[in-house]
Amino acid sequence: MRIKVRSFPVGDIEKTVELKSKATVIDLLRELDLRPDSWIVVRDEKAIPEDAPLKDGDSLRLLSVISGG
Repeated sequence: MRIKVRSFPVGDIEKTVELKSKATVIDLLRELDLRPDSWIVVRDEKAIPEDAPLKDGDSLRLLSVISGG
């Protein structure tokens, strides 16, 4: 299945990723070599959990989690 992803607010990532059927958000993050605790994945303006199944043709935004002290 093909998933479109784009990072926000910094647009460093903008690509289409090919994943196996029944892939989840965690599979996508691993494919992109991203740490799950550093990104929030958004579909249709709503954050989705790491175990959420993805659908062919999904268009997702990746929000960078920024923290500091």
